[in-house]
Amino acid sequence: MATPEKTPIGRVIGLSAALALIVGLITLAFAWPSSDMGPHEVPIAVVGPDEAAAQVQDQLDEAEPGGFDVTAAADADEARALIEDREVYAALQIAPDGVTAYTATAASPTVARLVTGIADQIAAQMGQAAGQPVEVTVDDVVALPADDPNGAGLAASALPMAMGGIIIAALIGLSVRGTGRQVAAAVLAPPAVGAGVAAILLYVLESIDGDFWPVAGALTLTMAASSWTILGLLKLLGRAGLALGAVIVMLVGNPLSGMTAAPELLPAPWGAFGQFLTPGAGGTLVRSVAYFDGAGSNAVLLTLAAWLAAGAVLFTVGAVVAKARAVGAEEREPAAAAA
Repeated sequence: MATPEKTPIGRVIGLSAALALIVGLITLAFAWPSSDMGPHEVPIAVVGPDEAAAQVQDQLDEAEPGGFDVTAAADADEARALIEDREVYAALQIAPDGVTAYTATAASPTVARLVTGIADQIAAQMGQAAGQPVEVTVDDVVALPADDPNGAGLAASALPMAMGGIIIAALIGLSVRGTGRQVAAAVLAPPAVGAGVAAILLYVLESIDGDFWPVAGALTLTMAASSWTILGLLKLLGRAGLALGAVIVMLVGNPLSGMTAAPELLPAPWGAFGQFLTPGAGGTLVRSVAYFDGAGSNAVLLTLAAWLAAGAVLFTVGAVVAKARAVGAEEREPAAAAA
């Protein structure tokens, strides 16, 4: 029996270098956004006239240049409405007898803590000037569930949302034969997966207080957008398309989704860019339907619909190309036999 030829040492060295590069890129993709986290144009409101908002904006720009985008709210009710409509993350009301921080931990616990810290600093400065303590009141306008006050379950759902689309596309594209059956599977799988993840978040982890069907629908659309995009690339480009789709969704989209904090806390402009990818758009949609009655979801709905449509187009083109190749091969076989 012949001894198998040994792998050339050059190939071994090249493989080791390639693995080091791949793992390094994965580490960079997941660690870099968190390591450089900080506020970048985080929208907040200040209760009072425009002059008060401009004054707070100047103070924040001095402490954190470019960190916050301050708008004025006429009163506390308008500030609450801005938060509930997802136009701002939080609001500050500064009065001689105290400072009130209106927050929304459901939008971002990290931003809520950040704004509360700013309120504490303002109160401390006022207290020093007045010679007596100034009270800080925190009003959580849209709160997270008591069973998950830090939003850990919702943040952790970013990974299954990203992985779900990849797994659906890979299993359908590599194990289901026939274009029609692949289409049927790609239509049926996302609702099943979305419903399962929604049930876990709502009833097992109790990370969401929202209604089941809107949350399941948001997860279904996210899974469908990712899986159809990757399936379309796989149909058109083969396994290279599967790898490309996985890179877009997992290595780029997932770290830039902003699910663990907020898109505005990621390095600029990558937080905003991440909202144009399926994990970021899907995460924002799930948060909006779970806690804010869908407010602030129009843009991400269009984003997910665009990815879904693009995936369907890629799949159709890939199916047509594959059919044309098959017909060409069948025509060549009889000609060869006749010769």
